[in-house]
Amino acid sequence: MCTDSMPRQLVIFDFDGTLADTWRDIRTALNQALDKAGIAPASESQVRAWIGNGVVKLVERAVPERERTPERIAALVASYRVHYDRGCLETTTLYPGIAQCLADLSGHTLAVLSNKPTPFLERLIEGLGLSGRFAAVVGGDLLQAGKPDPAAVNHVARIVGGQPSAVWMIGDSAIDVVAGRGAGAHTIGCVWGLRGAAELRSAGAEFVVEQPSEIPRLIRAK
Repeated sequence: MCTDSMPRQLVIFDFDGTLADTWRDIRTALNQALDKAGIAPASESQVRAWIGNGVVKLVERAVPERERTPERIAALVASYRVHYDRGCLETTTLYPGIAQCLADLSGHTLAVLSNKPTPFLERLIEGLGLSGRFAAVVGGDLLQAGKPDPAAVNHVARIVGGQPSAVWMIGDSAIDVVAGRGAGAHTIGCVWGLRGAAELRSAGAEFVVEQPSEIPRLIRAK
């Protein structure tokens, strides 16, 4: 928790692969859309590698390059959204230790920054019991440029108001680290997510952690 000797800080979390284990429901919705369009299904490893840059990029990566017309991508994105809306909470859960991590950080200003559309973020946050925990929930649909553009991190800092003593960007992929570093934030890479330690270190993460319980300790130490 925040005390008089530990000024309030802004702690921004990525969502998919950081707060919540979402890839199975994403893969199911994607493969339902692909199957309807006569496209081969995506594997676990493919989906885990593709998540992070938003719905359009996810769909584009699943479609053979020669078939990526704007019309087809738009139709598949619409189909994916319908399927994901129906099943986004079928298997999705918080990672172990995340609920306690957020509780331990409750004296600070917490936010979510994702390239996922905001309506899905808000539904998932409510469904996972996290309503009221975050001062801001910002998805890719609210931004001119999402992560890894550092403007996304600056946007969150601007809309929450106040002057935090420090800003932290916490995520499981290089795009989170790059966005945070570009905005001058401290960066924490989470190895339990979709990418792994090698990608996070290569991107220049200031800290790489294996358990959510390490996050509050790092922020207190700074």
